[in-house]
Formats: sequence, C-alpha cells, structure tokens
Amino acid sequence: MVPVANSAPLALSFLFQRLKWPVPMSRWRTAKEIRNLLNDPATRSSTTDALLEYLDQCKTESEVCEILAIVFLTSPVGRPTRTALASRIHCPSILADIILERTYGQGNGIGGWRQAHSGRAPADFEGGRYFEEHKTAHVPPIFVSNLRQLESASGYPFLQHWAYEWKILCGNLGTHYTGYPHYFDDVLDARAGIMGQYWQRIREVYLSAYLRTLSYAVSEWRMPHRVVEGYCLEIVHGIAGLFDVEPGARPAWLSEFPERFCAADASFTPLVRELVEAARVEGMMLVSLDTPVASSVQKYAKLTLSAHLVTPDYTLPDGASLYEKMLLTLVADTFELKGPPAEITIQEARTEGNTGDEVAVCSCLFPMPFGCWQGDYMSLGLTIPAPYTVPNTEIRCTHESVDCIASDGEVISSTRIWNDNWIPPHPKGGSTRCGTATMIDQEVLAEAMERLGRKLAFFIRLRIWDREKEYGDYSESERTFFLID
Repeated sequence: MVPVANSAPLALSFLFQRLKWPVPMSRWRTAKEIRNLLNDPATRSSTTDALLEYLDQCKTESEVCEILAIVFLTSPVGRPTRTALASRIHCPSILADIILERTYGQGNGIGGWRQAHSGRAPADFEGGRYFEEHKTAHVPPIFVSNLRQLESASGYPFLQHWAYEWKILCGNLGTHYTGYPHYFDDVLDARAGIMGQYWQRIREVYLSAYLRTLSYAVSEWRMPHRVVEGYCLEIVHGIAGLFDVEPGARPAWLSEFPERFCAADASFTPLVRELVEAARVEGMMLVSLDTPVASSVQKYAKLTLSAHLVTPDYTLPDGASLYEKMLLTLVADTFELKGPPAEITIQEARTEGNTGDEVAVCSCLFPMPFGCWQGDYMSLGLTIPAPYTVPNTEIRCTHESVDCIASDGEVISSTRIWNDNWIPPHPKGGSTRCGTATMIDQEVLAEAMERLGRKLAFFIRLRIWDREKEYGDYSESERTFFLID
C-alpha cells in the first residue's frame, strides 16, 4: 500500500484510485486500508474528505455501490453522515439504497433510482455483437441467468433492456469496447485458456446497466420491489465478518505434501495417512483442504481432501467422486456472516455407494451476498462442519479464520485461508493460487462418529493441468483416491 501515515491528500488520492485497479483482490486490500483509515481517529477526517470527493466523481451506479460498501464496513463512529453521502451520490440505484439502509437503518435510502434509467427501448433494438459476445465475459453468467429468469416469469424484455441501458451508458461515458487484457498474462498461456478475472472499465457499464434495468422494471413494469432486491445481491462488494478474514501463511503441517502427491510413483495410502497425522494440531484435525501445488513442481495443479462419514458397509462406486454439499446462507438482511449456518439434514446430504452411504463432514459455505471482492476465496469453497456433524453451532469470523462456535462458547472448528505466490491467471475449471483448510476438534468429531454410527474416510483429488510443449492447449489430468481410516 502507498504510505498514508500522514494522510497526505496526494497519497489518499493514489489510494482511492486503486479501487479502479482491474484485480478484485487488489481492490479488496485497498477497501480494507480505506476502512482502517476511516476507523482511525487520527486519519478519519482527511480520509472522509477524500472518500466524499471520490464518491462525488463516480459516474456509474456500480462505483457508487463500491464506495457505499466501504462505508457499511466501517465502524459507526468512523462513517460519514448519511447526509454527506446523499449529496454526492449522482447515480442512485436500488442496491445503493439497500446498502444505505443496512448502514444507517431502515428507511434511510435516498431514493431517486426510479428515474435512474434510459426509458423504453425501441421495439426492434438489438445490443449488437460486442454486447452479446462479452456479456458473460466481463461479468459472471449469473446476471444473464437472473434476467432470463425474470423475463420468463414476467414476459417483459429484460435482456433487451439491459443491452439498451448498456448502449446508452457506453455512449454517454465514452467507454471503449475492450477485449481480454492479454498484456497482464503470459501470452502463450493466455492463448491456451489460462486467464484471470480482470475488472475493466466496461465491467462497470455492464453492472450499472443491469441495475438500471432493475430500476426500470420496478418503475415502468411494476415489478415488486422486494422481488427485484434479491437480484442485486451478486453486485455487493463485501460483507461484514468475511471482509475481515486475513489470508495467513501456508500451514506448517502442510509441508511438501501437495508436491509429493504429484510424484509419478506417489503411493497415496501412506501419504494420506501421513498428511492426516501431521495435521493433528492442538487437539484439532484436518477435515477439508484445497491447496495449490508449488509452481516450481507443477505450474498449474491443486490438491483437495475432504473427510466423510461412511456407514460400516460403504463402498465407493467405480469412478465416483465425493463432494461437500453447498449450503446457501442468506445474509441479505444484515450483510454479515454471523450466526447459525443454514440447515441440511443427513438424509439430504448423503449419497449412496455400491453398498451403504456417505456424508461429508463439512458443508461448503456460501453466503448470499458473499462480497465479490473476495470471489477468489469463495471459488475455492470455504467449508464448515455440517449441521448433522455438529448441531447448534454459530459462525464467527475473526481476523485469522471463520470459526464455528458450540453452544458452550468453545471453538469446535476453524477455517483458514492463504495465498501461495498468488497471481490472477488460472486454468479453466480451476482457481487462483489460494488455499483453505478446515480443522475440527478431534473429540467433537469422535462424538459425531459414535452418535451417527459411522466411520471416518477421506477422499483425495489431485488435478494437474499440463502440456507437452511450451505452446498449445493445456489438458487436465486427475487422480482420485478413497481411504477409510
């Protein structure tokens, strides 16, 4: 970060400009630094002035929402007043009002979004080739899915209107039609499909046109406001709790295990047992792992491990893979990852084997909204013990981890994240060089095994993307292994 100890206006200006950097993780680090400066009484006044000046210059709805997310994540005493913000918001939206209400209380939105659209699109309007080719490249495909769903349910042309708003915004802002920024990556790798997620200026136009389409739907098509609100959540940049979890160092117990699994003659049985034993630390043990392999050993590779509770007669079907079920945890009312996890029963989670059945020890945590600044970590799949493994727990985020707390206040699991020589590019179907591991209290897990009458097993998956020459496409190979403890 730029040194800002003295809150010099120039340094603060540079800091805020980093919110325009094309790498989401850089924006998250920048937002965190701005939040910290707002929380510090010594730097609060000058940082507030810089924030309000930056907000005053925002020309798109999505940029406004990004600044408002920082304000929401700031302590109440460190926030600018609602009045100061309101006078500098020139691109209102439904989402901006949602964030303001989560920040300052119900009814404290500023309105104005009912007129924040470009009017009716001509009946024969078409978005054009660029819009169609890039509408799932610059923003996630979920936005197309959302509008298609609304269009199917209502009969109104949501997708056409999105394209219309996009076209109008591009013309008003003079936004360039940009392609993939190959200059950030290795050229040969990029041609082979090794690409990163880069947030270019055109992304703000796609997102803002999407928000303007939702405003038009409520204003002119009389769509229920409460329905449309739910379709804004993917644009939320950060949520409380998760925003504060810091990536730490790669765990010492991990040592060179991922690299050893890559060896051509690797014997998985002793390796898995050795890894599980090494990961017994201070009464905790490993039940979920997703980690990159050192790039010096394999440029693009990752190792995953998941623990499962199996019936005594369970056998894994040939060619089957085991997964941790995703739990959608709705936090739209608070924008904070905290409290009881979503429920899933053992009957809902189990999968049949050739004989018997299995359930994962952990569930994949997916809050909605999740905060797109931290999308790299969410793409890994942060895991916590499933409710059938440990009932009556609550999620608590700290600077070091996402913890599950038992009813007696004891920490029964801890999920940590780390970066491993992190870079934005990654292979298709893979993830960036982030790692995550979930540890659970050994006694708690033993009690769950006894209560459920199940044994402990581990499923390991090693994925490698490689190519024979220095050019050409990468091909993915996979090795899986199943071990009953």
